[in-house]
Amino acid sequence: MVLLVVGVLCIIIFSASLLRTLIEVKGSQILEREISVDGEIRVNWRWAYTHIYVENIRLQNAANFSEPDMARIELIDLHFKPLRLLRGHIDISEINIVAPEIYLERKSVDLANWNFPALAPADTDGAIVARSRYEFPVIDQLKISRGHIVFNDNLKGLNLDLQLDSVTGHEQVAASSHQGFEKGYTLNGSGKMRDKHFTITATGGSLSQLRDASVSFPLRLKLEMGETKVLVDGRFQNPLQLDGVDALLEIEGTNLADIFYLTAIPLPPTPHYTLKGQLTKSGNVWSYHKFKGQVGSSDLAGNLSYDVGGERGYLTADLTSTVLNAADLGGFIGLDPEGEAVKSTRLIPDVPLARERLLATDLDIQLKAEQVTGPNLPFKGMEIRFDLRDGSLKLNPFNLVLADGTVDGIIEIDANPAVPPMTMDLNMRQLNLVQFFKGTRFESTTDGMFGGRIALAGEGASLAEVLATSNGDLTLIMSGGEISQLLIEASDLDIGQAFPLFFGKDKATRINCGVLDFDVKKGMLTSEVVVLDTNDSLLVGDVSINLKDEKINAWLDAKPKDNSLLSLRVPITISGQLKDPRIGLHPEKTAVRGVAAIALGALLTPYAAILAFIEKGNVPNTDCRALISAANKQ
Repeated sequence: MVLLVVGVLCIIIFSASLLRTLIEVKGSQILEREISVDGEIRVNWRWAYTHIYVENIRLQNAANFSEPDMARIELIDLHFKPLRLLRGHIDISEINIVAPEIYLERKSVDLANWNFPALAPADTDGAIVARSRYEFPVIDQLKISRGHIVFNDNLKGLNLDLQLDSVTGHEQVAASSHQGFEKGYTLNGSGKMRDKHFTITATGGSLSQLRDASVSFPLRLKLEMGETKVLVDGRFQNPLQLDGVDALLEIEGTNLADIFYLTAIPLPPTPHYTLKGQLTKSGNVWSYHKFKGQVGSSDLAGNLSYDVGGERGYLTADLTSTVLNAADLGGFIGLDPEGEAVKSTRLIPDVPLARERLLATDLDIQLKAEQVTGPNLPFKGMEIRFDLRDGSLKLNPFNLVLADGTVDGIIEIDANPAVPPMTMDLNMRQLNLVQFFKGTRFESTTDGMFGGRIALAGEGASLAEVLATSNGDLTLIMSGGEISQLLIEASDLDIGQAFPLFFGKDKATRINCGVLDFDVKKGMLTSEVVVLDTNDSLLVGDVSINLKDEKINAWLDAKPKDNSLLSLRVPITISGQLKDPRIGLHPEKTAVRGVAAIALGALLTPYAAILAFIEKGNVPNTDCRALISAANKQ
């Protein structure tokens, strides 16, 4: 206390020259960096208050950092009560700070320019603010104009460039009925975060509330970045450390993927969305509780938490949807939301994978949809876990309820290599064939179950590149149903039976068994077996698909089990692009007649093992087992 009194007396006696020495010499010694005052210093001492005016203050940056100065301030103009200093309190009646420029940078866990050797190491939260609300000085009026803050965190890949147009604060003001609290603090600014421009406005409680630890500090913040709009409206138990948060959080935008620029959380492209829930923070963990909203035409609700304490953020979430539109999930496989993609002749999405986003944050997200709607595939529901650790993403479990059956398995992507590898191992179980013919003339004459397996591994920057380089196999097996007789007869142009079906009521023919098996090498699908056994015909074919060029070359031939007199016996061919295939007739109708004599035993023997995909429980599938057994006796 004696030293403090002596210091005050020295300022009175020696005034500006002593203050300059204290700042430049003693300050530089304490911080072990040069502090200089390159402009005027004025001290106007009064017992009631003292006026200090300092121009052009500069704090040198740490060695080996990009900016020469860590901080520059054009002007500090303050009035304080010197008698309060004698009691150990800082009581500022008015402070005006003009054009402060602050450059903060972190290169590694232990290397940041806000750490000073002579002082205790600080973290990013405690680098420039007091830890206790009571430690914050008493300030009656605060004004900051033309402020500029730059924050570069190489550890988390964050760059922030904030222009503070104005910051004002008052000790006491009348209560605002609109805000519901004493509106004593306002902030307006703009800047860039991860190279995306944003604007920010904030209003808060009075400066006296900021110091009072017995009450939470009210704060209302609005941020806009492009089409993304964020509103935070609530209270902070410890505003200086951004802790003890309990606030309403509303988010709206045209694409959830844009959230990455604010949070480093990698989310897929989506249509327009709105979300509303409760935001809390405890320690290093931000939580978003009981949020609800819309993503496109899908409802979405759940809880999530985001831990920012480690070198990489860690997001956990449990998401549910009552009705999920499959079109809103297009971003997961590289499709643009809301049909924004330019018309393309290609069927497989060729949108590059955002590797840098998968490497930025870890996450564990559970997504469950009670009902899935879509125009092309008969989805019923889904349950998927997205597990992302150190750039390696696993979709496990991956469960879809499709066509009254299921598709389940694992999908893995590793974003660490420059060319990411991807593997998928999916099982299809007891899918109902009629679900794929809903709304067509074949719906009433189609029935049966099918299943199979897809096992592929490839590498590339997009789904199209992965499939174009993939190796593996694809197998489908079907039994126990019916299919349009028109489809069967037309496959071999049996005019005698097909002609009346075009103009009359279609009939159904029983499916005994069907097997479709592909070997996949370097993106080329080559059929090992194409067999469909019905009551009317035995269909056998050959199919090849080039996933790189998206071209198909196939033919189907049928051996009738009847004696129709008008059978032309000309196999059907399929060729061209997958998105727009051409269907025609084989130019030499006898060129492939030998297919009917193929030894089915050699073809079908290996497929007894996959009958489990169409058999229910322990009940064997007699049709396919009978076909395989008969083939083995050939």
